[in-house]
Amino acid sequence: MVLGAPELSVVVVDKYGRIKIPKKYLEELKARRFLVKKSGDSIVLVPLKERDLTKYFDSVEVDVEPDAWEDYNTLKKALLGD
Repeated sequence: MVLGAPELSVVVVDKYGRIKIPKKYLEELKARRFLVKKSGDSIVLVPLKERDLTKYFDSVEVDVEPDAWEDYNTLKKALLGD
């Protein structure tokens, strides 16, 4: 933490190019993956939120014969109409 500026921290880049992000920031952001963006003379870290893909399970219905699911190419032809 920088004196007089509690929202700022000084971090050091180690010899492997890693930085340690303060734990309190990671907990507040609830993220472990970040988009790294260069902005002028600065580097900006944008947190990537985890997506729950299970809500999409069984959400699409297709009219394809059950046998088509056994082979990728057959399924692709059935779905694309080739």
